[in-house]
Amino acid sequence: MNPPDRWPDGPAAPTLAEGEVHVWQARLDPSEQAARRYADLLDPEERARADHCRLPVQRARFVAAHGALRTVLARYTGQAPAGLRLHRTARGRPRLTPAPHPAALDFNLSHSGDLALIAVTRTGTVGVDLEEVRTDLDHRAMAARFLDPAEARLVAGLPPAAGRQAFFARWTWREAYAKAADVPVPRRLGTGPPGPLPITVDLWKLSNLPLGKGYCATVAASGSCAPPLRWTLS
Repeated sequence: MNPPDRWPDGPAAPTLAEGEVHVWQARLDPSEQAARRYADLLDPEERARADHCRLPVQRARFVAAHGALRTVLARYTGQAPAGLRLHRTARGRPRLTPAPHPAALDFNLSHSGDLALIAVTRTGTVGVDLEEVRTDLDHRAMAARFLDPAEARLVAGLPPAAGRQAFFARWTWREAYAKAADVPVPRRLGTGPPGPLPITVDLWKLSNLPLGKGYCATVAASGSCAPPLRWTLS
């Protein structure tokens, strides 16, 4: 049996049924060769956003993440990655153009460190958030600022490593929910312990995604959706 954080290689032409959520994991290659390859897939607006990244490694990872998104969407739509037309909502949520798109896909992208996650569904909307668990941040101060008081006290009462993991897990809950609902990130949300079981907030089911050490991730999807299928974009 594969370990829980093992994501097999994804199919070239995936079948996405109603009520399913697929989540793809992509490693972000910051090399100049990879950046040039992916840059050819992006539209002018995406390239302009990449140019606003201050550090070369940030720019390369942005390009790789958005190139990976287009590569994944191409597998579902049958279109060339560079030929996909995207637009953004007022809060910056990407969608396929024209809307509604014939492929009827909803999708979301998150990237942090050298990893990106792409969630795709045909049922309702989906949000995904990925966070590198950074040891250079004061997780107790962050919890006091961004979580509700009960959760902040829980985080503060844990040993440093466990408290840091608890904060980032809860932060990904909020970000994934906000991206699925296309609303501001809430301070108060479900307060159950992070684990393999999902929690439900309003119309969305939030499921933790198993990743290697150093990352936390959550996908939020319609409450009627099955647990997400997980793949690697190779």
